[in-house]
Amino acid sequence: MRKLAAVLVAVLCLAGCSSGGGDSSTAAQGPPVVSTLPTSGTVKYKDGRIYTIAPLGRTLHLDDIAVRVQRVVWRRSVKVGFKPPGTKIFALVTLTVTNPTRSRQQVGLTQIWLRDAAGNPILAAASATVPKNLLEMPIPPGATVTGTLVYPAPQRETGYLLVYRFADAKAIAKAKHVGLLKYG
Repeated sequence: MRKLAAVLVAVLCLAGCSSGGGDSSTAAQGPPVVSTLPTSGTVKYKDGRIYTIAPLGRTLHLDDIAVRVQRVVWRRSVKVGFKPPGTKIFALVTLTVTNPTRSRQQVGLTQIWLRDAAGNPILAAASATVPKNLLEMPIPPGATVTGTLVYPAPQRETGYLLVYRFADAKAIAKAKHVGLLKYG
């Protein structure tokens, strides 16, 4: 019995040493560095930021926010406080947002950007007359809400939403970890 236990220990040690699965120094380095963003996963992009990317139909999870696209509707007209020049259509993006923090949160104006297929950013309308405007909804600790953001755009687009953490919402230029969430 002792001999069998000794052989088992030796086999397990050898298996651990030659696993080929990498070593602990790889894990300490963080996500892989890339020059092209993948369709899903977590990577460190060439700009130095860490990106977590969620494909269409999935929920984006960052440490202090989770976001899922419910639907995108395109309308020719929406009542907004300011219509930027070149606006020809509006994207009404209905999102479900979860606040896993212990504090009340609110989605900030520059926290979730619409990005077209070329990566051009479009800021949500600061004021829009839509039911459940997400910019006006408080999100209690641990709660999930569903609301709409309105994006004035020059044309109908497909691409990603660029999502910042609640902790970075007021200082997005300093954000180290952001999310990309595919929309229709």
